[in-house]
Amino acid sequence: MRILLVYPPTRFSSYNSIGLRKPPLGLAYLAAVLKNEHEVKIIDFDVEKIDWRSYPYQTFDVVGISAETAKYPISLKIAALAKARGATVVMGGPHVSFLDGDALRSGVVDFVIRNEGEVSFASLVRCLCGEISTETVGGLSYLENGELRRTPDSPLVEDLDSLPFPARELLPLHLYGSRIEGRPMTTMMTSRGCPFTCSFCSSSRLFGQRWRARSVESILEEIELLHRKYRFSAVSIMDDTFTLSVDRAIKLSEKLQNKGWDLVWSVLTHVGAVVRNPRMFREMARAGLRSVFIGFESGNQEVLDEYRKRATVKESHEAMRILKNNTLHVTGSFIIGALHETREMIKETIAFAKTLNPDSAQFTILTPYPGTKLYEHVASRIFCTDWEAYTCLHPVLHLDHLSARELRRLLAEAYFSFYGRPKKIIGNLGYLAAVLSNCFKFLLGLA
Repeated sequence: MRILLVYPPTRFSSYNSIGLRKPPLGLAYLAAVLKNEHEVKIIDFDVEKIDWRSYPYQTFDVVGISAETAKYPISLKIAALAKARGATVVMGGPHVSFLDGDALRSGVVDFVIRNEGEVSFASLVRCLCGEISTETVGGLSYLENGELRRTPDSPLVEDLDSLPFPARELLPLHLYGSRIEGRPMTTMMTSRGCPFTCSFCSSSRLFGQRWRARSVESILEEIELLHRKYRFSAVSIMDDTFTLSVDRAIKLSEKLQNKGWDLVWSVLTHVGAVVRNPRMFREMARAGLRSVFIGFESGNQEVLDEYRKRATVKESHEAMRILKNNTLHVTGSFIIGALHETREMIKETIAFAKTLNPDSAQFTILTPYPGTKLYEHVASRIFCTDWEAYTCLHPVLHLDHLSARELRRLLAEAYFSFYGRPKKIIGNLGYLAAVLSNCFKFLLGLA
């Protein structure tokens, strides 16, 4: 069977505007479990200069499309073309995992794969080959005589070491421009699942609240593959919760030091993980860790509690001290636009960001993505259902104290205030030139 896996283009992304494009590892994992028995191709319309409108979808039996929320409208357009040209259309990803009925009732999607996809997608392909029945495919949604059918969720993959490495040979790796310390960088995953329940994140529902981790040996094997075969000397570990296991992180760091590879890397982490385990970050820094993305989110404790962050403002200051003591480049994430937030509370967060003074800062507007607790809680407040506007730069909620226009202005003020300082201007010239010129029309409400 000929299978095409599609990553739709992004209408706007601050990451893309500065070349921080990252390969769609989810599709590469799907391809890895299918490629031995089927002819599989991945097309990433985000980086490849190919017009999605004229692509020959008719040459494939199955077209699988990744559907993130902001990409959902264009995902449907691609689905319509593939369906009209005779392909069976399958959609997966976070948006349709939670709004499967909308996708199926569009008339251009045949099946939706919910949540983790490797086992379900492989089973669906067997079904389409006539080997098994639809009812035996876990995590599948479809219409039958106009009625929405959902099979029970497919069990999550318990042994992540059993999964083949992503089929990176099917991706145009030379087109992804992310870097760490000037070195070309690629991405990898070492765990799934998240025990935290932040109100604005759907990860714990997509991949479960129980943390599942790959072994250190498996991680090292993949890093060596990236290092030797693909010639990457910089790796970004994209796990939501890489630092959840102190022992695993330290063991990996020690092994990396023993390997002596010329390697730098980055991770995402949580304030609590930093303040409780400073030794872990010392060991990781010794092993080549250079960059950390961390969610500080707010300088107001009431807002942090509303976000269910399980962290305090005081802990954020301590986390920042520990990270800087290990000479790590810190990107801090800050969210404005909580339901009950006032102008003064947002200004408190802006001042908080400047006091913490991470190397770079990302300011976003609280956005209720489908699948999050926030989405369920604020349904009556949502005034914008144009999914392309779910960029974290557009207000989409009615707030108690702020209008959409005021919130946009405060977001612009946050960026101007943080990056308007002389040292930040000098240290972030590339970022400012590439990103802010593209962001301003969104920040100022022109789009």
